[in-house]
Amino acid sequence: MSSSSNNIPYLNRNTARSNLSDSLDTLIADSLRSIGPSMLVRVEAVHGGGVALTGKVDVRLLIDQQDGLGRPHPRGIVYDVPYLRIQGGNSALIVDPKPGDIGFIVVSGRDHSHVVVNRAPAPPASSRLFAVQDCVYVGGFLNDGPNQYVHFTDTGIRIITPGKVEVQAGGDATIQTQGSASITAQGNASLTALGTVSVTAGGPVSVQASAMTVGCNLSVLGDIHATGDVVAGKISLTNHVHPGVKAGTDKTEAPQ
Repeated sequence: MSSSSNNIPYLNRNTARSNLSDSLDTLIADSLRSIGPSMLVRVEAVHGGGVALTGKVDVRLLIDQQDGLGRPHPRGIVYDVPYLRIQGGNSALIVDPKPGDIGFIVVSGRDHSHVVVNRAPAPPASSRLFAVQDCVYVGGFLNDGPNQYVHFTDTGIRIITPGKVEVQAGGDATIQTQGSASITAQGNASLTALGTVSVTAGGPVSVQASAMTVGCNLSVLGDIHATGDVVAGKISLTNHVHPGVKAGTDKTEAPQ
């Protein structure tokens, strides 16, 4: 084929150097534009999650496409995108995405559909390369301030929640502190143990309450000091009387 009939300038050896450079730039730019870019996205729906297999999200691409005149054209939604969970073995930190979250997608170089389904090595499901359909979601970016969080500061850790805190352990649980410890409840507080309860203190133990009820036998290894009266049954320790008092060696009757 003669050079005059060759309509592929970047393969034509007689093409001027400037034209060859421009053609290569165009070819490279077209190739780059065909690559699905990693970009910011917004979560539209969440599927699965919780204490189960890590779920997937539907995300909307937030960076619009543009035509030759610079006019924006919104992109569509990418469905069933696996999202990141911090997990090692059977241990995980579960913070599932929520609709409205802004995050980032990372695009795979090959079609990873078979790997996502089987969670095992598999060949590419198609010949597509760097397609946005083959991405994973990482969140979150540019989101509002939370009202439930774990905050690591220079002075310690803060755990804040407007709801309930539940801690379950299949084995023993230990809390140790080198300083003081306090528990404050605006409502009721209860401690339930199916076995023995032991309280050990290196100093005095103080209980401040309007009243206390002990529903069991009580054994005290030391003295009992009371600033008020002690009543056993209906008999007052400080105000009881002994009938049948006589002079001499006779004994009084039981206190009343």
